[in-house]
Amino acid sequence: MSAQMTARKPGKKPFGRDGPPKGYPKDQSQYADPENWRYPLHTSWHARAARRYFDDWSNQSKYSEEERAYIDQRINDALKGFGTSQPTMKKLPPPKVPSHRDIDELTLEDLLKIFSGSARLQRAKEMDDSLVSITGGTADVVSGKVKDYVVRIDLQRRAILHDCEDWRKNMESKNMCKHLGKFLLSLDGEEATALLRDVLKNKDLWHFTAP
Repeated sequence: MSAQMTARKPGKKPFGRDGPPKGYPKDQSQYADPENWRYPLHTSWHARAARRYFDDWSNQSKYSEEERAYIDQRINDALKGFGTSQPTMKKLPPPKVPSHRDIDELTLEDLLKIFSGSARLQRAKEMDDSLVSITGGTADVVSGKVKDYVVRIDLQRRAILHDCEDWRKNMESKNMCKHLGKFLLSLDGEEATALLRDVLKNKDLWHFTAP
């Protein structure tokens, strides 16, 4: 079945905006995801940026297959209208879920890419180390801050609590923000790797929460 036949406009999402970002079009038709005011298409630059960001599975995974087809088509139509030669309709299959044995071979960076995507991981790496403070740690709980944002990881209860806006919008789909990425990069490498391997193996048992 073709993408056009199955395309469906996304409804309101937990990560959606209530209106346009400051300085962006107030006309919902100028967005690839109109209901949630996401992926603006009003200029050639923004249309190309929409394609680049939506080609990242960490963004695509927030939508159903039919909704992805709808957003894909709107981005492609905008690119075509601007006469861009940039490749369109780039279809990315969902990442193959590794077996438990394969997960044990993944590095910390591999794991962070799975949970946050390459773009967020790069932003995490670029954050200054001085922005991270680890204020408490036991065998089961580690806590601290990244900038003014709280992080609390409870290994026994399999719960991660954080409070930045990106985290709040994406925690339902178990995607991680740059702040949590930076926090994990600041921990002991073996401990952080073991933590993320357990999250990936037991994703349904882990709870991503916000205060």
